[in-house]
Amino acid sequence: MSRRFEGRWQGITMAALLAAGCGARTGLRVDPPPPVDASVDAPLAPEPRCRPLRVRARVGTEAALTLVVDEVTARPSGFTWALRQAPRRSRAVVASAGDDRASLTPDVEGSYDLLVTTPYRLRSGEALSCPVTVLADPLDPLCPGDALEEPTVAALTRSQAQLALDPAWSTPRVADDAARSFRALATDAPSDDVAALVMELPESRALAEAAGEWEGRIAASVGAVPVLVGREGRTDEGWLLRRSSFRLSALETSAAVVRDRVARDVAALNPGPSRPGFRGARSFTLEVSTVLRPEIGRAIVLVAAAPEGRFDDARATTAIRLQDLTNATGLGDARATLDTLCQRIVATRNVSADFLWLVDTSRSMEDDQERLGNVAARFFREMSAAGIDLRVGVVQAGSASAGPDLDDPGFAWINGADPDGAQQLAWEVTYQRYANDPRDTRQPYPLEGGEEEPLSAAVTTALAMDRRTMDTDDRRRFRAGAQRVAFLVTDEAGTNDDQRYFANDRVRWGALREDRVRSVTRWFGANGWQTFAMANLFSRSSCPSTDNFVPCVVTGNGGAYIPISSASEGEVSAALSRIVDAVAGAASEFQVTVAPISASLRVRVDSALTPRSRADGFDYDDAARTILFRGTTYRPRRAQAVRVAYFRWRQ
Repeated sequence: MSRRFEGRWQGITMAALLAAGCGARTGLRVDPPPPVDASVDAPLAPEPRCRPLRVRARVGTEAALTLVVDEVTARPSGFTWALRQAPRRSRAVVASAGDDRASLTPDVEGSYDLLVTTPYRLRSGEALSCPVTVLADPLDPLCPGDALEEPTVAALTRSQAQLALDPAWSTPRVADDAARSFRALATDAPSDDVAALVMELPESRALAEAAGEWEGRIAASVGAVPVLVGREGRTDEGWLLRRSSFRLSALETSAAVVRDRVARDVAALNPGPSRPGFRGARSFTLEVSTVLRPEIGRAIVLVAAAPEGRFDDARATTAIRLQDLTNATGLGDARATLDTLCQRIVATRNVSADFLWLVDTSRSMEDDQERLGNVAARFFREMSAAGIDLRVGVVQAGSASAGPDLDDPGFAWINGADPDGAQQLAWEVTYQRYANDPRDTRQPYPLEGGEEEPLSAAVTTALAMDRRTMDTDDRRRFRAGAQRVAFLVTDEAGTNDDQRYFANDRVRWGALREDRVRSVTRWFGANGWQTFAMANLFSRSSCPSTDNFVPCVVTGNGGAYIPISSASEGEVSAALSRIVDAVAGAASEFQVTVAPISASLRVRVDSALTPRSRADGFDYDDAARTILFRGTTYRPRRAQAVRVAYFRWRQ
């Protein structure tokens, strides 16, 4: 019998999760605005403010400049750009059509100081003038020949950390509660419909416990449900990091309102009014990242919200803007400074992945299998868009020590290029007929055992395939160079895996239960596997725990799991999309040597400037520290050079 009712822990406190569960389907309550008190004088209108603009360029490279002024209604003309100071012997000039854009091509190494007189007026009546700086570095053949706009650097009050923000974000607003040692920073990107909150607070617990607590509080504050929980890693500074994804439904509201509710209910702070321009929506994506700094007993929690429709739109920059903030690449020590780096990587191979789905076929899993079948088409579509040469194999979650008999009845991979591949996956992942389709004669490939041991199935299937060294083809083994991915699906406790397989070989896997969890986690990592799951937590025990064997192994290996007990089809679909991103990143060969501030990345493929795009261009995976390509226009062919430039934090 499934203990699905016990799977509500999800690494979050029970009280917080119950609060989230109760509000998850009814959504965020939108409070009415307070009544206007006519007896109180209206506050003065805010003065216009220049957004800092500093650009790094190589000598001979055009620097495109765009001035942003906050607290104004944008005007199309009336701007005067002047070059006030340039390096000796420079003959560079600034070119502008009188709007908020200009260009300058530095011809000598050094600093170029500009002043822009705007059409906006201060309260004194004077015109607002904004300083602009272009820093010219020597030529570097590794650089893609693009100017880099310096990120906006913001710091929380009395904090030992700072945050580099894409210039698209608004001027940060800061709130501080010195008595509780809580600090908060809010910023907005209304053109992308993304609202963000950064909180710093006291924290001394381990990562999973601390992150679970704050994720639970945040989810409960807005009635969100988990999508993908527990992607653990480290920032470039070496700080522990966990990223989790949530969804929420609401009465029509905006991402800014969702963010402000988190600030109010979780941090009890009010960073001030949001920027205008946010659009209304009824469902939202919420990303939460927890960064631990145990050496000073602090945690930094990054939260960003966006309408789900815009987040899922590959043509929009919404998901890019949100993830550039929550991937924590912008976080740096308060003593660090910004520096630039360039790199050249030559393409040598295609991106490929062999993806095993290990599926619990017990009767309690029928509805879960159906949900997986329903999202197969999106899974195949997004794998194709990411340029992944994909194969999928579906195996029953058995525990026979010899693994499956790959010759009888005959294991076969589903080819990602097969136009019927998504249909075949939907049929194979369901033990009963998928959607009662009479054409469905497929099931997960048989593996004897108790039907509820996906970890055992992954290990034994991998070992069986690796023994096929004499095969003349790769029909029943893994391809050389392909990224290996395991997706473990069960609603049962991990004690099944332990008692039916791993505990039977204590010499190999360990005498104690905790040792076996650690050993299995190390096995996946040492053999180059990515691990994901659709599973539950069954006890409050922290990892390593055999009750929570599957989530412990998955997260311990840097993966994440979908909480099966609360996952609707929407949550499963959203989670698989994020898993595709992670696989594409891990399979990419375009790894940068130093972790970049991802919002600052610029890329060329040979001479072609490549846009940052989830539809047709490049993107970045922070876990693998790789550049990945979507669509076909810019995807590098073998022997083509990929040149990358970016800002990074330097101690």
